[in-house]
Amino acid sequence: MRRFVIIGHQASVTAGFSLDDLPGSGGRFDVLCRAIGAAFFVSHGIRHDVEVTLSLQDSVLIRLDGRRLKRLNPDERSTAGLLRRALHQAGDEEVESSPGIYVSRGALTGALDHLHLVGAHPLVLDEGGARFSAASLPAEPAFILSDHLSFTEADRDALGEQQQLSLGPRPLHTSQCITIVHYLLDRREDDQNAELVCCHKVWGEPKAQLIKGLLQDFGIPVNLVSHAAPSHLPINVDGLGEIRIMVLERDLGRAREVISDYFEEPIDE
Repeated sequence: MRRFVIIGHQASVTAGFSLDDLPGSGGRFDVLCRAIGAAFFVSHGIRHDVEVTLSLQDSVLIRLDGRRLKRLNPDERSTAGLLRRALHQAGDEEVESSPGIYVSRGALTGALDHLHLVGAHPLVLDEGGARFSAASLPAEPAFILSDHLSFTEADRDALGEQQQLSLGPRPLHTSQCITIVHYLLDRREDDQNAELVCCHKVWGEPKAQLIKGLLQDFGIPVNLVSHAAPSHLPINVDGLGEIRIMVLERDLGRAREVISDYFEEPIDE
């Protein structure tokens, strides 16, 4: 499950705002609606493995669960209508205002408690954090983002020592960050399910390690597959010391180019 917590610093916590003036009377509800769209929508459908929680002015929580979500449309106005309906029913206990949308009165700390309860790992997206690496993310990541405003001191106090990650030094819109996160996680899943292909064969571990290091410098993941441990053989006999350099199929062309430029013409058969 991918989870996103979005802090709305000025978003209305009552249902009195106008659907025709989301930036003004809604307190930048347009930003939140765009973020929801980025989190859930794919072409001709939605992602069902996503949960989004809105923390509105540290006093109201609206949670959207993709496993039950219905009647969510791509336009911001209709999304704001669903959220406005939820605000009508905000109380001390969480209630389902419409299929897949839950609302309650509560602070950001309540959203964090929910993440810990379901076994999610909170990660704060901030330009000052460590460089984002999809490969090293936990299995159940929960990304915490701010709206059009920066995190406040109160936000940071509530977040405590949560790990901070950065998508780069340039500030991006909340919805853009979510789109990039989805892309990186989708790519990680594709890589985990992909088969490796042979891009080159060499004889001898030192040379294989040199090529592996070079390809990794170019951002190409590499596995080495050997038919025998080279250290057991004083010489290479009938290919027993052969080491195959394996890469993802999407990296095959680039890997062969790099090997050709720096070493030799690749051998894959």
